[in-house]
Amino acid sequence: MNNKQIIGVIGGMGPQASCELYRLLIEGARRDFGARNNDDFPEILIDSVPVPDFLGNTEKMEEAARMLESRVRRLTEHGATIITMACNTACILSNRLQKQTDKPLISVVDEVVNDVVGKSTNVLLLASPTSLRLGLYQLALSRYNVSCVVPKQKDFRELEYIIRGVLGGEKRDPLMRKLVHIAERYVDDSIDGIVLGCTELPLVFPSTYRIPVYDSLSILAESVLKRYYTKEDV
Repeated sequence: MNNKQIIGVIGGMGPQASCELYRLLIEGARRDFGARNNDDFPEILIDSVPVPDFLGNTEKMEEAARMLESRVRRLTEHGATIITMACNTACILSNRLQKQTDKPLISVVDEVVNDVVGKSTNVLLLASPTSLRLGLYQLALSRYNVSCVVPKQKDFRELEYIIRGVLGGEKRDPLMRKLVHIAERYVDDSIDGIVLGCTELPLVFPSTYRIPVYDSLSILAESVLKRYYTKEDV
């Protein structure tokens, strides 16, 4: 089944989400594409990059951008034919990073938005403070006339606390309760979906919920695998 393609993943933002993306890629290859033997599974290069923190502010964004640009070039030099990042917030830099390679750079934000369109019309967005402040998802969703409810400023600190809790290896059950509590403040009859727009949040949100939940990690894994196995844009 080996089709000579190579998936390049820029990870480390944070490492736990990168690890989960790898698991989802392997599980999805088995479940959806019949992978059984070693050479059935995708070839994956993971570059776990310790970029400066930009969860809560953008002061170190330029330094992070330069590091990520170098990693895009490095993955390309090592033969990656599909490149993605296990991070939503870093997609702020997608256009800049795409200029560093002639290979497709798959944005998790674009893939999530594509999945939402046609299914939901008014979603609750849970994401990092930087992503929320810069309107990363809000702008993308608005292009397709999908309304977006953003948590109030007072909840930004708690969202950042939850994300940093995942990064720091804190017990996940208390973090899950905090995240669900935030969601419950905003979910009403007008909300028909929740976007988990930070790759740490799917790790601490219930696997089942009363309305559709758009898990950015799972959506990204599915999209990358389709490209890998079908060799077509999706």
